Amino acid sequence: MRAHLQGTFLLIVLLLVFWGMLNWAVPILDDAVFGDDGAIVARAPLEVDEPTERGLEEDRPLAGNEVADLQGALTQLGYSPGPIDGILGELTRQAVDEAKADVGLAEQSDRKLLETLTAALEALGDTPAQP
Repeated sequence: MRAHLQGTFLLIVLLLVFWGMLNWAVPILDDAVFGDDGAIVARAPLEVDEPTERGLEEDRPLAGNEVADLQGALTQLGYSPGPIDGILGELTRQAVDEAKADVGLAEQSDRKLLETLTAALEALGDTPAQP
């Protein structure tokens, strides 16, 4: 009977220790997994709606083909963006900054510069070079 009571007492103590560890560990794990800097991030929706407002569209980064169009337009207008490869590298960034300063778009997006340069080339009768 004594061994049975000792086993029951040991089981109760182990359950209390386990309960205490859970109460200590769960908030830490919850913060680590679901917190602001957690490991699990919100998943993007499968279908992304196109921006309906003009301002939202202008804030969207340029895609690779748009970067290539921008590089082509910069090249045709006498800037040196490097190879027309669709990669916004250091040379392209320098050429973009130069062009923005020259046309007064220093505070505008790269997309706005692309639109402006494309319109300028169309007015001149040229179209941006394709890679």
